[in-house]
Amino acid sequence: MASSTNRLAEILSAVNTLGSITAAAQHLFVSQPYISRTVKETEQQLGIQLIDRTTKPTRLTYAGTQYLMGLEKIQHQLTDLDQTMRELAQSKSGHISIALSESMASQILPRLGSQFLRQYPHYHLDIHEMPSLAAEKAVTDNQSDVYIGPKSPHHRDFYYRIMQAQTFSVLLPTDSAFSLARIDDAQQLTPLLTHPFIGCDLQMVLGEIIRDFMATHHLFLQPELTLNNLETIQHLVERGGGWTILPTPTSTSARVIPINANALTYQLIMAHRASKENTPEMLAFLQVAQQTFNIDPATQLKQRDR
Repeated sequence: MASSTNRLAEILSAVNTLGSITAAAQHLFVSQPYISRTVKETEQQLGIQLIDRTTKPTRLTYAGTQYLMGLEKIQHQLTDLDQTMRELAQSKSGHISIALSESMASQILPRLGSQFLRQYPHYHLDIHEMPSLAAEKAVTDNQSDVYIGPKSPHHRDFYYRIMQAQTFSVLLPTDSAFSLARIDDAQQLTPLLTHPFIGCDLQMVLGEIIRDFMATHHLFLQPELTLNNLETIQHLVERGGGWTILPTPTSTSARVIPINANALTYQLIMAHRASKENTPEMLAFLQVAQQTFNIDPATQLKQRDR
C-alpha cells in the first residue's frame, strides 16, 4: 500500500508539474499507457475525475489537487512511522507504561519523570494514575509495564525491587489533647479510637497495610470517611476533621506523631508481573530510579514473595 500510494502521488505530481501525461511518463521512466491506466483505474474507484484532459497543458482538477495533497500527507505519515519503527528496533526510542496512584504520582514523578525524560528524550512515558490496587491489577493484566507504589502484603504476582522504606505517622488536629511524642506500641493508639478517623480507601495498598496493622493489634475502628488521595486526607486533618495514619509527610500544619518503624512501615517498590521480562525501556527507567533514590544497583535485589 505504501509503494502504490507513493507511486500514485509521483504520477499526479509529475502530470501537474510537467503539463502532460507523455512528459510525466518520460520523467518517471514508465510508459504513457501505464500512467493513463493507473490514473483511470483510480478515477473509477473514487468516482471522480482527477485530471482535466481537455486543457493544454494538462492539469489536475480541484479533486485531483486535493487527492494529491492527501496522498502526500499520507506519505509523510508513513515516513514518520517507518522512522519510529527503525528507532524502536535500534532501541533509540520506545514506550513504557507506568501504573501508580495519584498520591504516589505527586510525590515521585516530579523528580523521577523529569529526570527520565531528560536522559531518554526519545522514550515515551505513559502514566496511568489510579488507586494502587487497581494499578497493581493493571500490571498483572498486562495493561501497564511497571507498578510503582507501596508493596502489598497480599500480592505475590510481581518481581519487584525496593526503592525506599517509608515510615508512618499519626496526624492530628493541632488542638488535639493526645500528648504522646512517638508511638512505639500500637496499644498507645487506644485513646484515639473514640475520635473521628479519616482512613485510606481499601482500594489503596496503604489502606490494606494500615487495616492489617490495626487488626493485628485488635484495634478496631470504623472510619468516618475513606479517601484514596493522601493530600486530601491530610488537608481534612489540618482543618480539624479527625485524625489519621499516613506516610510521614514532608510538610503539614497538623500535629505529626511518628510511629516507630519497628511497629509499622512500608516499602516503596518498582515491580513488573512475574511473566514479563525487563525491556530496554524498563531497564532504562530502573536505572534512572536508582539514580533518583541514590540506590547502589549492586545492592538492590530483584525479589519475588513466595
